[in-house]
Amino acid sequence: MDKKTKAGFIKLCQFIYLTVSYYFQNNLDASASACTFGFIFSFIPILMMILTIFIGILHASPSIIDLISNTVSKYTDVFNIDKIIHNIGSGISFSWVNFILAVFIVWMARKLFLSIIQGLTRIFKTAAPPRPVIKQLLTFAGELLIIIICTIVFLSAFITRQIFSLPVFSSVAERLPILFSSLSNTVVNLALYFILFIFTSAAYKFATGTKPQTKVCVICSGLCTLSFYISILILSIFLNKAKYNTIYGVLSNFIILLLEVYVFFSLFMFFAQGIYTVQFMHPMLLSELYLLPHHDENLSIKDSARRLLFITPSAIMSRENTFFYKCGDSIYTEKDSAECVYYVADGSICEERNSTKTVYAKGAFFGEFEYLLDIPRQGQATAVTNC
Repeated sequence: MDKKTKAGFIKLCQFIYLTVSYYFQNNLDASASACTFGFIFSFIPILMMILTIFIGILHASPSIIDLISNTVSKYTDVFNIDKIIHNIGSGISFSWVNFILAVFIVWMARKLFLSIIQGLTRIFKTAAPPRPVIKQLLTFAGELLIIIICTIVFLSAFITRQIFSLPVFSSVAERLPILFSSLSNTVVNLALYFILFIFTSAAYKFATGTKPQTKVCVICSGLCTLSFYISILILSIFLNKAKYNTIYGVLSNFIILLLEVYVFFSLFMFFAQGIYTVQFMHPMLLSELYLLPHHDENLSIKDSARRLLFITPSAIMSRENTFFYKCGDSIYTEKDSAECVYYVADGSICEERNSTKTVYAKGAFFGEFEYLLDIPRQGQATAVTNC
């Protein structure tokens, strides 16, 4: 492994360690649980909102209801979708009661968004200040816009499905029914994962409050969506749904839904923490360096691993802040101005202060006393080896 590849590998390991460490330090598994229950409490209201948006175009294409029913059929044991569709469809006429109900649905759906914001606040420490009513209304409008975008994606998936049902494809569909059935399912699944990708990208970009780079948000959103897809694929391979139906009956689909949603929000919070790590890698590495455990035979396995992982700060070393000295070179002398703090990345340094000599080896800081007090150097430092 060459020097550049090794440095990249160390940087990746440092990134993973910091992300995982802060994930548990910020108690993000609890935030993922809160988001999961927020989603469950908001799931039916959001679904009702989507169906309400569709009501205006039902007369033109009533078969859209069939697509919705097929899409959510796996959750029919949790709630009666046919009854909900019938009730919404029979209540198209507008009244003040419907208006109040719509406001209540939007308010209930906000629980999910608020849970997500609270989780991101734990990571980015950017609690939003109190906002005027107009901005809160704009927030409601933005959340409603997300629902409309989701609806458009579902509608696009339906249109694509209808295109393949045209007579021009009928002969091929009769010969290859499995292929066309799989294609329809693939279109719907791609629509769902595309919604997740757009949602996570927007949340990472606009809800974090620290203005992360768009490229970083898109990459982390893509990784989150891909990881979720792989997780669901693994669950579908190893999870025996027939066994769950036997044991839990009608609750089986609800339990599986809870598990899938929890997996998604756990990944969502993990990659949000990853964005924070990317943004603030430099100060986080400096803090790890300064708190690095000293070399000692009694170090625990965890402290030994931390020392091995962070003792070489290649991610924050550059031509501007890295200096090379040969054995015997003077680093600073007494009365010099203290313009920086030094960290020994390699080699050994001897500092003499008031006739007392102290040797600093790899992994040690020196020179911070004068720098923090903004006073001239009180001693002299010399390279004991090439460093």
